[in-house]
Amino acid sequence: MKTLLALLLTLVLISCGSDQRNKDHLGLSPKLSGSWKATAFSGELHETWTLGNDGWMQQQGYYIEQSDTSYSAKTRIEKVGDAIILFSVIKNSNPKIFKASKVAENELIFENKDYKNPYRVHYEFIDEVRYTRTITGYENDSLVRYEFEFQKQID
Repeated sequence: MKTLLALLLTLVLISCGSDQRNKDHLGLSPKLSGSWKATAFSGELHETWTLGNDGWMQQQGYYIEQSDTSYSAKTRIEKVGDAIILFSVIKNSNPKIFKASKVAENELIFENKDYKNPYRVHYEFIDEVRYTRTITGYENDSLVRYEFEFQKQID
């Protein structure tokens, strides 16, 4: 009887621990999880968003033009202290960190005014299969804005 009780207690503890580990801390998984594609310039942006084992969203993406991959990046969205942070690492570039300035049901805006380009990254969730990401910054002292309309890729 003691062995059975110990076994049940162990299973309950393991079960509780695994639920915590996969918890979607920010509720973004239903909006971002999956493979996405957007037309960009003369090519396509491809992204795959997943909920990490730690409960934060992570992305791997690349830009392809005429079968040449000219850009790849890894991104994470997570909470640090009281702030929601976007970490972006573009291959062969310095990492960038943005802090959320607006968090709403269908919108996230991240900013870091220390950067020229981009200094703002804006996500707008349109529905289950579409979202836009708008990048705002300065190029040659001129304000530029690029909007990418992502479509979920259904297998």
